[in-house]
Amino acid sequence: MTLFFLLSLWACANNAEKSNVKQTCDITITVEGAAPGWAKLIGSYTDKTFFVDSFKIENGKLRIKQDSSLHQGLYYVLFPDNQNIQILLSDDQQFDLKTTMSDLIQPMQVTGSIDNDLLYQSFKLQQHQDNQQRTMQVQVNGKPENDPAVISFKKMVEDFRAARRVQLAEMTKAHPNSFFVKFKNAGQNPEVKDIRLATGEKDLNTQAYFFRKEYWDKVDFSEERLMYSPVLSNKMQQFFGDVMPQHQDSIVQYADALLSKSLANPEIFKYMSNWLLLKFEPGKTTLMDGEAVFSNIVEKFFTAENAIWLKPGELADIRRRAGEMKASLLNKQAADVTANDINGQPKSIYSIKSPYIIVYLYHTDCEHCQAETPKLVQMYPQLKSRGIEFYTIAVNTTDAEWRKFVKTYHMEQWTNVFDATNVSVYSKYFVDNTPEIYVLNKERKIIGKNLKPEQINQILDMDQKVAN
Repeated sequence: MTLFFLLSLWACANNAEKSNVKQTCDITITVEGAAPGWAKLIGSYTDKTFFVDSFKIENGKLRIKQDSSLHQGLYYVLFPDNQNIQILLSDDQQFDLKTTMSDLIQPMQVTGSIDNDLLYQSFKLQQHQDNQQRTMQVQVNGKPENDPAVISFKKMVEDFRAARRVQLAEMTKAHPNSFFVKFKNAGQNPEVKDIRLATGEKDLNTQAYFFRKEYWDKVDFSEERLMYSPVLSNKMQQFFGDVMPQHQDSIVQYADALLSKSLANPEIFKYMSNWLLLKFEPGKTTLMDGEAVFSNIVEKFFTAENAIWLKPGELADIRRRAGEMKASLLNKQAADVTANDINGQPKSIYSIKSPYIIVYLYHTDCEHCQAETPKLVQMYPQLKSRGIEFYTIAVNTTDAEWRKFVKTYHMEQWTNVFDATNVSVYSKYFVDNTPEIYVLNKERKIIGKNLKPEQINQILDMDQKVAN
């Protein structure tokens, strides 16, 4: 999955170079004080950069000239001393930039490019504010919150933010369809609303709700050029890493809404859907039920109409895998399994009458299983006192190896079963990596999965807290 996705990105980036909007590119960059040498043009594709070409610096000047236009997006011009400037390439790729090596931002003059003129107006305001903020930050360090200087500093920071918002609003009004405006607006976070409880305290939960709800509002999902900048990647990482509660139901809800919007552009949909599958891929994600997110995305969005980059066989494989996950999602009714125990007697999960059951799936040759099983055996007396019994299932092994494993690790006190065909297991409990721990409550719903032994008590605590 990972390799396929990365190869797809590489192919997309390469194909992009052949997709020309205009047949000429002629950019002159004059940098007073630039040393002779070679400057590198670096392109962007989501969170990656790629080398485009080198251009000779002579007499403080370099010229990016090609018979064909470059793909529209954000680029970096890297100078020999590792300083760089950013440029936005859109329809018109014939323009001039002029600045100095001692300060690349403030002296910048742009001729012939609205996008880059707006870009450097934005940079100039930001740099000016940053310099003032750093100076005042030194003066207030260590002072209490109620100090007049600290109060003044906080007001200055808020005023700076307001000034940047005003600047962007004016640019948006004057140039609503420019690449810069779409790029800059896409990167903006929503304003945090001042919502209060009856006590006068901030209502943090409602604030967070509106922040999540409005997070993607300023992104133009039809604007494919955003793919050729870090803006979408940065937003994805922040949203699903920091903004979203790490709970599968919330992530499923917001991923659905996001992918529905992303269908406005096939390449943006391809990127976002694959990013989410990689982020929540079972066995790699830290989310307890990554399978819920993964299977939902595949079932709803990976169709022949939408996932057009996949061959029919590849699409069938990923949909089959997602289907296997759905039987054992968190909070679903656990499936019963019946298989023969050590004595050759059929034993089922539901025949165990304890308040909680741990369904433990393992492979006899698995090093992790050999490391985790002794921990569970050692924990068993304490877990038993909390109402837990074990139903263990050996997978992909032989009868002899199974019996040897049970004896070696002193598992006789548990219900241990083995089905040489694995048929009774795989259609009911998804096993991506072994060992796999499922925790069932008294209603035999799955309340924990993808766990380490040390996390089991935490799952019991949470369930009992809800019950009380």
